[in-house]
Amino acid sequence: MIIAIKDFSLERTLSSGQIFSFFKKDEYWYSFTDKPIAIRQSQDRIELLGLSESEAKSLLGLNDKISEIKAEIDKDDFIDRAIAYSGSLRVVKSGLWPATLSFILSIQSNVNLILRRIQNMSEFYGISGEINGISLKSFPPFDEIYEKGYETLKKFKLGFRTKFVFSAASYFHSHELDESMGKEDLSRHLLDIDGVGEKVLDCIKLYGLHDLTSFPMDVWIFRILSLYYNHITGKYKSYKDKRKAIVDYFGQYAGYAELSIYDYSRLNSIK
Repeated sequence: MIIAIKDFSLERTLSSGQIFSFFKKDEYWYSFTDKPIAIRQSQDRIELLGLSESEAKSLLGLNDKISEIKAEIDKDDFIDRAIAYSGSLRVVKSGLWPATLSFILSIQSNVNLILRRIQNMSEFYGISGEINGISLKSFPPFDEIYEKGYETLKKFKLGFRTKFVFSAASYFHSHELDESMGKEDLSRHLLDIDGVGEKVLDCIKLYGLHDLTSFPMDVWIFRILSLYYNHITGKYKSYKDKRKAIVDYFGQYAGYAELSIYDYSRLNSIK
């Protein structure tokens, strides 16, 4: 299936540090969470293998009214530069479990290491599949992690994150968590998992569930806030208060502001 799209970069979106279930081989990006899929972009067209147009648009944020979003968050010179640099990105919707595992692994880590750890875990825990002549292993299922036990998980050398990953797998195994629970109930459940604090929760909500009012703040974002938005967030001490102030500033699409700021500052070493 081929769909037409404008003002979008598949490669920039999938390599921007918001989703960790894809890898690229030749011209295609491959992933296997619920099922094996492959996606390829050629200019303003996207080829889909293994997923429908509606599934692709949900996954890749292609239903978002991007011109309206950019106009609403474009409130100052810095975000204007960030939008100009990162405007071809979309906020993805990777799913609840993939985002939870990925952003627990992101604690005190980097994009390449997160990808490598997930790949290693997929090779061991994942189920086999195939698409476009390529053999795949699925994203590590929480049931497999739980059932094979904590001692098995330790061999992946995740450090202090090992107990967090096992806590998450155990919690997902024993609770039925999904978006239908409502934002507040789901957030309370996720915060019961060891390793899920406010920042990881915000990442899960934004990049796993496509909650565009979320604004995760890591070291890159805090640096930019102190340099360019101190007049908005500087008087606040807590993570929650700083987040509320910056979300109030950018509005209902604050998540796109966060993605643009993160991508622009990280790739251009803005300090």
